[in-house]
Amino acid sequence: MHRRQFVAALASGGVVASAGCLGDLLEEVTTVSASPAIVPESVATEVGYDYRGTEESVRTESVAGETVEVTNYASEYVRTIDLPLDPFGGGEDDGEDDGNTDGVEAGVFGLLTTPEVSVAGENFNPVGDMNRAEIAERVQDRYGELEVGDDPVGRRSVPVLGDTTTVETFEGEATIQEVTIDVVVDVARPDRGGDHLVVVGVYPDETGFDREAEAERIDTLIEAIEHGDGVEVNLEESD
Repeated sequence: MHRRQFVAALASGGVVASAGCLGDLLEEVTTVSASPAIVPESVATEVGYDYRGTEESVRTESVAGETVEVTNYASEYVRTIDLPLDPFGGGEDDGEDDGNTDGVEAGVFGLLTTPEVSVAGENFNPVGDMNRAEIAERVQDRYGELEVGDDPVGRRSVPVLGDTTTVETFEGEATIQEVTIDVVVDVARPDRGGDHLVVVGVYPDETGFDREAEAERIDTLIEAIEHGDGVEVNLEESD
């Protein structure tokens, strides 16, 4: 996480900034930035996921009466899956290759980093008030109309960044290519280095699809997460 506060030192020019003016100055220029998080390409490729870039977004928040610019990063990975569903060219009893070789980008893994913000003793978590569906929608754009259950159906521990995090699994429903399907949503929040780090995996929960194998792929990605200013990303600015 980076924090920058620019304060004009005007005394040398014979001008002294009043407390009110100083507050106005800080309100205009105080910025707080997270560091991005990614998975090495070799690991993502190993489990069939493709890196689709890292989006940088700058949001303005009010903390302790001051206006703060908060820079967040969201990295997205996707996996093409041959879903055993009629709308996608398959069938529940279809165990053979039916010519549907295109598949659907239905496996999604996202990483969101947002900085810890503290101003005048007041703390602010930019994602603290977001529910799981809102968080999942922030880090991916493959699924729409995502609804996630309130209670987890499972928990597991996964090593990450030299520590261990708890991955909570939820069942939900979403649309993909205008088709509504059941999905699994994995969520973990391994805060690191002054940043709030949110990890999200979304994948189908349909008959004929091995969700346990997909959970293992998600765990492999989590274990390989790299976070910090030195990671190389394909940066995209948000609209």
